[in-house]
Amino acid sequence: MSVEWWLSFTLINLVVRHTSLLAMPTVDVKFSSPPPPKHQPTVLSDSLLKQLARQSTVRITGNNSAGSGVLVQRRGKIYTILTNWHVFDFSPSWVILTVDGRRHPLIGSPKQLGNIDLAIAQFASPFSYGVATISDEPLEEKTVVYAGGFPLYRRDNLKPSLSSGVEGFLFTTGQVSLILSKPLLQGYQIGYTNQVEIGMSGGPIFSAQGLLVGINGRVKYRDPGFGAYTFADGTVPSPGLLNKMIQSSWGIPISTYRNFTVRSVYQNANEPI
Repeated sequence: MSVEWWLSFTLINLVVRHTSLLAMPTVDVKFSSPPPPKHQPTVLSDSLLKQLARQSTVRITGNNSAGSGVLVQRRGKIYTILTNWHVFDFSPSWVILTVDGRRHPLIGSPKQLGNIDLAIAQFASPFSYGVATISDEPLEEKTVVYAGGFPLYRRDNLKPSLSSGVEGFLFTTGQVSLILSKPLLQGYQIGYTNQVEIGMSGGPIFSAQGLLVGINGRVKYRDPGFGAYTFADGTVPSPGLLNKMIQSSWGIPISTYRNFTVRSVYQNANEPI
């Protein structure tokens, strides 16, 4: 074999290999960017939260008694109030006072949600009022929360505040102190440090993002002898847990309301809630 032939053979080989490499399909490598961070709701200032709560909180007045409630829905001129069922125990007739001081009669009768201390009621108005945005996230202990409503008694002289209308709105700050693994009787499950007074029953509990997370219902330091701290299954808390429970105000989580469907409450499917 001559040197010239070997050099020619090698040169041809290199050309063939180079041509084959050029003919190979290219692979388009795409580098995926990381997903955008999940949007976190903005934490609102205390003053803005109070204003927001004030717009959607109503006072429910009867004969020599009153409670609170929160607007959770509007359909046309029909507003739906979420409150405590026990708010309606003290009078046969009720009037709703909205943020502007206007008085609205109820449409029909209030409806209790199962055997829970929650009720919905409705009124009609051509005026526009704030409707609370319901949270779909579970609460956690130590979360900052805000409780709103209308105390039944004046703080300066302890006289009834019925003549004050909606002027005495109270908005308190605290945090979640207890979340029970199972509910108490009537659905109570959230303990919180906020000061809640008689008359604020049925009022809203808001998160720092302005979302409705629960409904007020029970003040602190209730007598445990009347069953206020008995679980729905009939059991009772340990002494240590009971001591913590007594020091907390109590509310019903908004998830309890979400679990009830419209048609399980109203027999008429065309009737709004």
